[in-house]
Amino acid sequence: MFPYLGNFKEILPYDEIINFYENTPLNQWDVLCSALENHLYEHRPYNEKFQTQFYGVHNSKHNSLVVTNKDFFPDAWFKKVKAKKKGYVAKLFHTKPGTIEPPHKDFFPSFLNNINPDNHEPITENNIEEVGRKIIRCWIPLTDSALGHLLFSENYCLSSWKQGDVFELPSGNTHGFANAGSTHRYLLVFTAWRNND
Repeated sequence: MFPYLGNFKEILPYDEIINFYENTPLNQWDVLCSALENHLYEHRPYNEKFQTQFYGVHNSKHNSLVVTNKDFFPDAWFKKVKAKKKGYVAKLFHTKPGTIEPPHKDFFPSFLNNINPDNHEPITENNIEEVGRKIIRCWIPLTDSALGHLLFSENYCLSSWKQGDVFELPSGNTHGFANAGSTHRYLLVFTAWRNND
């Protein structure tokens, strides 16, 4: 399951975010194929490394763009999702039709740099569960859902949402996404330390 955090259409500047990505040429975005990069990290689960043989740039490539410096998140956002402002990371993702992100557990490589902040040792399958409980990751679709745009886990598939809806990607939850439709998919992913104060 992907817990529903609420509708943030009155809090997040959706028009500004959409205008930004529509006016940023894709050649200015990073190109990523997680199956050939992140999922081959030595401490990843065996099944994630095994399945990389089925995925490559032909079916698992997407674009990302760090937008932390754009200040898309007002104070009301941090309060509502109970996240710390210091050190957060925000990334836009663009996925073309016919693309799939294979099932994986989040190791938060762009947030943690594969290092456990508690002891400066590598993030592993054994310690990511504990570290991950201190992190909140929000999945923010930027438009209404479209046919074939899917976020899936082992026993659940999210295929319907409205602009403004925000969902949590719980740490330790194996998940992936697919664009099995005919339109490009854009979303924003927010990652931060939980604020339990």
